[in-house]
Amino acid sequence: MTTNTLSKTAHLNGAPVASVPNVALIGLGAIASGYGSPDDAAPYCHVGGLLHSGRVRLHSVADMSVAAREAFTSKWGEGVPRVQIFDSSTALLESATADEPLDIIGVCVRGPYHFDVMREVLEAAPRVGTRAIFLEKPPTSSLAEMDELAALANEKGVNLTVSYSRHWAPHVLRLEELVRDGLIGEVHSVVGYCGQLVLSYASHTTDLIRQFALAQSPGHAVAVSARTHFQSSETEIAMPAGFEAEPHLDHLFIEFSNGVLGTQIGADGEGGSFYVDVFGTKGRVRAGIYAAPQAWDAKGNPLELGEMPPNASVFQVVYEQIAGFLDGGPMADCTDADWHEVNEIGFVAIESASNGGFKRIELPNINRARKIWANG
Repeated sequence: MTTNTLSKTAHLNGAPVASVPNVALIGLGAIASGYGSPDDAAPYCHVGGLLHSGRVRLHSVADMSVAAREAFTSKWGEGVPRVQIFDSSTALLESATADEPLDIIGVCVRGPYHFDVMREVLEAAPRVGTRAIFLEKPPTSSLAEMDELAALANEKGVNLTVSYSRHWAPHVLRLEELVRDGLIGEVHSVVGYCGQLVLSYASHTTDLIRQFALAQSPGHAVAVSARTHFQSSETEIAMPAGFEAEPHLDHLFIEFSNGVLGTQIGADGEGGSFYVDVFGTKGRVRAGIYAAPQAWDAKGNPLELGEMPPNASVFQVVYEQIAGFLDGGPMADCTDADWHEVNEIGFVAIESASNGGFKRIELPNINRARKIWANG
């Protein structure tokens, strides 16, 4: 099934722009198109971000569900009237031509189905012209799946970015720059707040901790220790064969090679959730998608941050980072080794907490086979 045709131009500041990358989306659930609306200034979904961008254009979408396709058309049809709509990933991939390659593919299906869809997309990448993939989190059900997809992406020459979406809030990126430039001196500790499911939810803040822990000096996660729990109702749910249930985070400690200690509290802090307090030798910064930008000196006096960038859809920001990379710019955040480490930290946290543990486990994790039914 296919409907409509693609406009060959995007628009930037009202003027047509040729030769912008095509974006195709596989999966039309909440994060792809269900959240937000065309009227939102910064819609929190893939389609909304693409709609606001003049740097990329939405080429096509696919979903097996008739209801999902109809909901997409009903909500977004006027904003993207010339987008092609398919009933399967296979049909979408077969639609690519030399004149209309699928430069960037967003994979937005449920977590346990990422692996099969990603293999299909990566195998087709040379034929359909795909140079980058934007994959929803949690990226894989196991570290073994991650290793296989990373190797296949490298073989096919495709850059893979994972949607730890809170990373790209414009004011968060600006605060990262200020920390990098020494606003609070030398960073030594990062404390983040967010619990719930380790891979499906808490991973946003895990990425945020890593983002600021490595803002000033390069490094990598060395070791992790964690405590988790299951809600009583979840222990009664039968998992598909070979899978384990996904636990909820209580707390997580991450040791980084540059000497920074990351701590994740599995609950809201005074600033809510999805934020970090970044501690340096000269003060502290608070950064998060829903947290007002704030900084204090070592005595607790507010620091002047200057003008913050205007708000924008995080999905607009990341797709434009990816497009910039394809045009010869720097690699997008949360790409390749970055997301590998965030995903590894999550699985090591589960490993650390297993069997009543809170064991300190060094990275990389030896157990690559554990499969978690995350975001299923």
